[in-house]
Amino acid sequence: MSYPKLSQEEAEHLLNMLKRTLVKEINFPSLGESVEFDLIGDTKKDLFTTKIYRGKINRKKYEIGARIKKDNTLLLELHISPGKVHPNPDGKKIIGSHWHIYSEEYGRRKAFPAEDINSENFVDNTIRFLEEFNVIEKPSINFQLELIN
Repeated sequence: MSYPKLSQEEAEHLLNMLKRTLVKEINFPSLGESVEFDLIGDTKKDLFTTKIYRGKINRKKYEIGARIKKDNTLLLELHISPGKVHPNPDGKKIIGSHWHIYSEEYGRRKAFPAEDINSENFVDNTIRFLEEFNVIEKPSINFQLELIN
C-alpha cells in the first residue's frame, strides 16, 4: 500500500504532538477482531486513528497502530508476538515483539526491538503504546477474562 510521503520533520511533529482520545472507553477486541478509536491533536485538523488487532489463532499476538486519519499514513505500530521475524530494509532481522516508527527514509518498513514488552501485559502494553504516541487523555480499557488466563 502506498502512502503520501511525510518529511522527517512533519513525521516527528505529528508523533510528538499531544493527543486526546475522542472516546471514554474501549473494549479490547476478541480473537481475530480489531477495534479502532479516534484521537485529536493540537487542532481539529490533526485527527488520528488507533487500531488494536488480536491474532485469530495465537491469543497472545496483537498489534497496535496509529495513523493519520485523512490519508491513513501509519506513524507508529507495536507488534506483539514472541516468535515473529521482521526483515528490515538493511537485511537485519528483528525477532520477537517490535516497534515501527515512521521515518522519511523507510516509511514504516524498519522495525526496532521492543525488548521490555511482555506479551502477557495487554492493558499495560496498550497504555505504553498510547504514551509513546503522546496521548495525554486515554480511554479506559475493558478486557476479557480470557486475556488473563
